[in-house]
Amino acid sequence: MKKNRKNLALLLLAASLLAGCAGQSNSQSSQSSQAKSEKKAESKASSKSAAKSAASSAVSSAKSSSSQASSKSAASSSQRADANRIGTLTGQLRAKLPGMLLPAADGLGQGSSNLNIRYTSSSSQNVVYYSVGNSPLALNDSRIAGEKPYAVLTENKNVADASSLINYQEPKTGLPAVKIAGNVTGTEEGAAGSTYLQFNQGQWSFVVRASNVQGQKPLPTAQKLLALYQQYGLPDTAAKSSVQVDVGESLGSLNTVITWAKGSSVYQLKAHSTETAFKMLKSLN
Repeated sequence: MKKNRKNLALLLLAASLLAGCAGQSNSQSSQSSQAKSEKKAESKASSKSAAKSAASSAVSSAKSSSSQASSKSAASSSQRADANRIGTLTGQLRAKLPGMLLPAADGLGQGSSNLNIRYTSSSSQNVVYYSVGNSPLALNDSRIAGEKPYAVLTENKNVADASSLINYQEPKTGLPAVKIAGNVTGTEEGAAGSTYLQFNQGQWSFVVRASNVQGQKPLPTAQKLLALYQQYGLPDTAAKSSVQVDVGESLGSLNTVITWAKGSSVYQLKAHSTETAFKMLKSLN
């Protein structure tokens, strides 16, 4: 009897242990299943987040591309409008001043859309004034006279002696030599509180004047002048012609003066910027 009780107790203990193991196994299986579910949920959420991020990035990129395209289109339209402004006014000028050489480029770095032109004409002379105003005005609008011109182009017609209007300077001798650039050398002399640096190229004489009182030096301007000449060239001329530049550029100063002969006419372009003058003359026709 005692032996039977002992066996029964062992059986109950074994059954209890088996039940515990089964419960623990079920618990672990449940935890594993829950972990897998959570990972799947996290994976789905991550995928959705990535998809949203990609979509947002695509929309942002599209907007950026659209904005850049719009900016390029606007810039292109602005450039066309600027080019059309000088083209339109020059076309009108040609009808008013037949036979006069006129630039197709305004020579400006900015302000082309507000370019204004007025002119005067007589039997002996045509004068064209180029300026930038607060708004574009019609050719020869009376209000343009109140604007400071950045360039003035003059044609003196039927000139018997071109040299009387062209201040050409023959190469100087016996003066200090100054190397300008490469194999180009000029001469320098002082007079009346100024220093004059001169060099010659072909039919052209180039003279730069610097004010001693203002502490100016002519060499840097002469070097820039030579570089512009080599880059843009100058109009074909029927006689020895000249370029004169006062050091310093300011609106309305017209410190650059270029004079040359074409047929029986003598042309002169004055400009506040030497580079502007060369750009305008490069497009002359």
